[in-house]
Amino acid sequence: MAGLRGLWDDVVPGAGALADELVGRYSEKGRVAYRERYLADVLTALESLEQLCTDPVAVRLAAWFHRAEHAKTNTAREDAEASAQLAEELLPTYGVTPVRTAEVARLVRLTGGDPTQGDGANADVLLDAVDAVLADSQYSTYASEVRRDTRFDAKARREQLQTMLASERIYRTQLAHERYDEAARANLTAELELLDQLTPPVWRGWQRTGLSVLAVLTAFLAFVAGAAAIGQPWRIPAFKSDPKWQAIVMAVLAAAAVAGLWWAVRRADRKARILTAVPAAIGLVCLAIVLLTVPPTTGASGVGQRVPLLVTVSVLLILASAAAFAATRFPPGVTRNRGQMLAAFAAVVAVVLVTLYVIDPLQRAYMFSANEHVEGDHPPANVDAASVVYGSDRMWTNTGRLDFGETVATAHGIAVARGRGTVEMLDPATGKSRWRYLRANTNDKPDLFVVDGGQKLLVRYDDFGYLVLDADTGKRTAGWHERTRDYDIDDNDPLITGKSVSKGSDKLYGTKLDGSNRWTYEPGRCTSISAEATTDMVVVHLGHSCGNLPDQLVGLDLKRGGKRWMRDGSLSDLTTVGGLVVGIEGSVQHPRQLTALDPHSGEVRWQSEIPQDWSCPVQIEPATNRVVLLSCLGAAERTTQTVVRFVDAANGQVVSTAQPSIPSGIRYAVTPSGRVFLMGNENACRIAKVVAGAPVEYVPLDPEVNCRAGVVAAGELILVSGRDSLIALR
Repeated sequence: MAGLRGLWDDVVPGAGALADELVGRYSEKGRVAYRERYLADVLTALESLEQLCTDPVAVRLAAWFHRAEHAKTNTAREDAEASAQLAEELLPTYGVTPVRTAEVARLVRLTGGDPTQGDGANADVLLDAVDAVLADSQYSTYASEVRRDTRFDAKARREQLQTMLASERIYRTQLAHERYDEAARANLTAELELLDQLTPPVWRGWQRTGLSVLAVLTAFLAFVAGAAAIGQPWRIPAFKSDPKWQAIVMAVLAAAAVAGLWWAVRRADRKARILTAVPAAIGLVCLAIVLLTVPPTTGASGVGQRVPLLVTVSVLLILASAAAFAATRFPPGVTRNRGQMLAAFAAVVAVVLVTLYVIDPLQRAYMFSANEHVEGDHPPANVDAASVVYGSDRMWTNTGRLDFGETVATAHGIAVARGRGTVEMLDPATGKSRWRYLRANTNDKPDLFVVDGGQKLLVRYDDFGYLVLDADTGKRTAGWHERTRDYDIDDNDPLITGKSVSKGSDKLYGTKLDGSNRWTYEPGRCTSISAEATTDMVVVHLGHSCGNLPDQLVGLDLKRGGKRWMRDGSLSDLTTVGGLVVGIEGSVQHPRQLTALDPHSGEVRWQSEIPQDWSCPVQIEPATNRVVLLSCLGAAERTTQTVVRFVDAANGQVVSTAQPSIPSGIRYAVTPSGRVFLMGNENACRIAKVVAGAPVEYVPLDPEVNCRAGVVAAGELILVSGRDSLIALR
């Protein structure tokens, strides 16, 4: 204590009592680390450094005060704050000026790591003197005492040591840097190694094991992808002349990477680290080659599955290389333990999850976007074209074989589903193509649905699901998720979809145009669902197949799917006309009637009887202000006549009934204005035009018209099929 007192050296004249108090604080029995020897070492280091500061007295006072307050439960910052407050309390009583007192308190707080206290020459000198202990030959003893005398956080201390060792300079002044840096780095490195050894044995080495397993498994996955790429086409359709050498070479290189990385991750020398960089270099070169040679997508060909697989191989090799290099940064040779086993298991799980939920979806997304092609400059369309059908004259002819499976009218033309994944938009006035959307990776003929008021076209392919096209330009605006591939379209505009399941409950969805669902409705087991939507409501028919529950009708809010009403009853063939939902109530064995419901309340607005002698299935078609019914009178008349009835959508009154001499059950067309067209070919190809309240008109057609193909209404335009063409009647 006497030796420490001698170092006071009249820092503050006449303040011997202050020196004795401070010496007494550093001599307290409860202290382990911050005792007299520690303070003496700091003051000794300060003697050679204080020449570099601007206020040597303030710096020396700060050195005496910086650990005057100490508690084992405190952090370094809490000790420094308490010591600074002690200086602010005691120094003024010994005549120290307020300016110097404030500087002493600032410097003391800096020793606790407070970044808000600034810096400067005084701070540099004090902190270097305090850190001089890092270079002491007895530093290991001091570090051990600190761990026992403070609220020690091994993780925080390890991060602090790593930061200090990674910095260019531990000390701030050049003098301290030259005198202490080398010894301090050696001591800090030894302390870091000791902290690593203090890690519980059951977890030691888990980082290296996890990264090693991740590196080798990723390289193996790259080999599997490369091997799979050998059997996949480079382009669609596949050509025998397409070389396979890229896939073969990359698969061999990936296999070599597995062996090389397995050797490298078990070492930590420079040679191993150099080897871990080789797969990354291979991956980068291969990635560049693949991307530069990707086959172009046209209407006749596209990108094969080999392309994304080889891209996957390249990326996986780069990732495997990075994981292996990181593994070599950790010390090897640790005995196998629980932490390593868990890390290895986590690496396996990570590789599996990334494969299932990242790599595979990205490949599918790439194939989805890479194999689409849009042709045409989409000139403006005349959508007001209409057919009168008073003779066999043609408005226009569009060449090319046509399947009438899908032809719909949009706000920008007539969309036609061509063969092999092609959708074409025609100008209603001229029949000329506005644009063509082609998919090279499917042979399916798409199904078409008009959505968003005719502004969008929903296209379904059986092999990969739905996509949404802009009806004006043909550009894809959305591609639905893979999980929506088995959705059924219950109503296209507004869009309502459903899903039937073998176990559990069927589901009904309020679906957005991006394929996500606003809401889900599940009625329960043994229940079939059909639905029809208006502008703000959805009327759902629930058919119960088990138990004694009767069939039911439910009204759902279109926006949120909330239930508004429910009533017993059964309606089939639901359709929307004039804001009401109309369907057939009853069956062939029981009296049938056409029933119209208010979708907001479920109340019956009107009912119209369906004659019992109508023996054919009744077809319901909506028009602007009419409900059109088509059937036949009996088995004998089925082959010669069709019954067409027009019902007023406002009150259910029968407007008129006609019996055109056209066989029942053939393809017919109903325009939005309520005109009905049926085609027959008894002696010659002709078309029957049925309008409410008017006699049936029969119009003979050109012999080139294929009557068996039927007739289609695209808006008010009437379309028929020629041998190799699509014909719009004038």
